[in-house]
Amino acid sequence: MDPAEAKEARTEKIVYHLETIFTTINHMLIAYVTIYLSYYSYTRGFGNLFTWHVFLCSVGYQFFMAESFLTLLSSNSWTDRYSIVTKRRLHWILQVVGCAAIFAGTIIEIKIKEDAGRSHFKSDHAITGLVSMIFIVLSFLNGVAALYTTKIKHIIKPVYVKMCHYLTGIVAFVIGMTSLALEYSPRMISQKHMDMLIAFTSITTAFTLLGVCKTMFNQFRAMCK
Repeated sequence: MDPAEAKEARTEKIVYHLETIFTTINHMLIAYVTIYLSYYSYTRGFGNLFTWHVFLCSVGYQFFMAESFLTLLSSNSWTDRYSIVTKRRLHWILQVVGCAAIFAGTIIEIKIKEDAGRSHFKSDHAITGLVSMIFIVLSFLNGVAALYTTKIKHIIKPVYVKMCHYLTGIVAFVIGMTSLALEYSPRMISQKHMDMLIAFTSITTAFTLLGVCKTMFNQFRAMCK
């Protein structure tokens, strides 16, 4: 191995270890926020419909959607031993469960407002949640198309389908996590805990998307050659 190749190999190894560290920290933050919000929901009582809205949307975005992104990373410790086919299957399973939880939580909130005679999608939290769900549907459709890229490659190049899937998925996740952060308020939890949750949510969003953005950049660079 010549010096240039050895230097590149060392750089790749360092980058891999850094990504592994960030991913491990991300898992810890995701777990903390998920457990915290689950415990918060438990203390409010699951006999309250609004509690189900908080719980389902929180675990849908904060746990299932975040972890579904991480399954595809080579630096993800609990999936690095699996083949790419298995990783994609896990990605789909986590996405479907997360989306089901999010939509169920949203339907519950709509029912609560209907029963109370209140208007829908007026707050920043509600509007961002709605926009996120629209992009979730688009990402799901693009994901289905990505499964059949070999059959539709005469219509559109597979790389374009995948790029659209990445973009719509990123937008759905970022806006969804923003919607979660907008719902944290002193009337629910203390100011100290609210600041902590917003900080942790922001960090997990950034760390979760590092790998996806790296993959998108590499594919975009390949498209430009």
